[in-house]
Amino acid sequence: MVLADLGAEVIRVERPRGEEDRYLGLRAVNGETFVFASLARGKKAITLDLRQVERARPVLRDLVAHADVFVHNFGPVAAGALGLSYDDIRSMTPAVIYVGISFAGSDGPHANRTGFDMMAQMGSGAAAVTGFEGEPPLRAGVPWVDYSTGLSAVIGVLAALRQRDATGEGQVVDCALLQTALSFTAPIIAEAVAGGRERPRLGNQTAYTAPSTLYRCRDGHVYVAAVTSSAWRSLAATIGHPELAGASDLRTAELRFEQRADLDPLIEGWTSVRTVEEALGALERAQVPCGRFRSSAEAADDPQVEAREMLGTVDLGAPGFERVPASRTPVRLGGQGPAPPGRPPGVGEHNDEVYRGLLGYGEDRIADLRAGGVI
Repeated sequence: MVLADLGAEVIRVERPRGEEDRYLGLRAVNGETFVFASLARGKKAITLDLRQVERARPVLRDLVAHADVFVHNFGPVAAGALGLSYDDIRSMTPAVIYVGISFAGSDGPHANRTGFDMMAQMGSGAAAVTGFEGEPPLRAGVPWVDYSTGLSAVIGVLAALRQRDATGEGQVVDCALLQTALSFTAPIIAEAVAGGRERPRLGNQTAYTAPSTLYRCRDGHVYVAAVTSSAWRSLAATIGHPELAGASDLRTAELRFEQRADLDPLIEGWTSVRTVEEALGALERAQVPCGRFRSSAEAADDPQVEAREMLGTVDLGAPGFERVPASRTPVRLGGQGPAPPGRPPGVGEHNDEVYRGLLGYGEDRIADLRAGGVI
């Protein structure tokens, strides 16, 4: 998705009936999901049944011959069985950038373990610090491991392409969901292993620094994070307790964390009698970091989101689905606004364009592949 946003021609290869990721989740039109509409926009889609290894391999070879980057998300054994190992693909195009995205990586005792974002959150220690003490651990509601692994793969691809520019050689970019998750939780692991202290699960409260949590207002909630000394002094004055700023037992964020049971009621006593707008106005004037809680639907209406066009829309071609919110790339280059997201492709929508136009297949070859269920 991100590479497509940055201008790459991305060809999605899937089975003739389409892959399951089109259909998992809340569905929009044609049986496909809102998730697919957002993540697949801007790509081209062709069908090729890679399970028919002998018949599909010549087609795959032709496709790879035109590619700078080859991406798959199979485990190493499955990739090998389908003829998609690095050696397989490199034999077709030696300078290819080969990206393998799996749960645990391409080697090690659990290399072939099947897993998703949820398992990486559980196995990395991330779920151990999510939720509330005394209750079961929780996965985050957003699949941050999936998204950040994709971004990590983009970094790997761009670095590998730069190296190929210098050396002419391709290489492997090996990404794993578990590795990505551990890159986020390594400081928490260090606290437990070397510091002997498991980070507590505190809901919305930030560990070891305070005030930093969600506070109730008359008509909603605001998050306040007054963890620096200057922000703490400003907050204390704003809520009508300037004496707290000079208290010796509150002089650091860690000390304030230990006293949060006494501080939070004072802060919420101030926020709870104000509207969200009133609280935000006063806190922003005092330069106290803060932000409103928004529902999923409300997030799209944020004036900053609208002004910066952080979300785009796609037309799914059905009444009521002409302007479906979709992500734009989080990267902006040269100060230019991001291009509008393209419509997500239908199953096999670009078969003719790719097989006829890119690969130069004739009618008989294409008809034979269709008759055999290869495309």
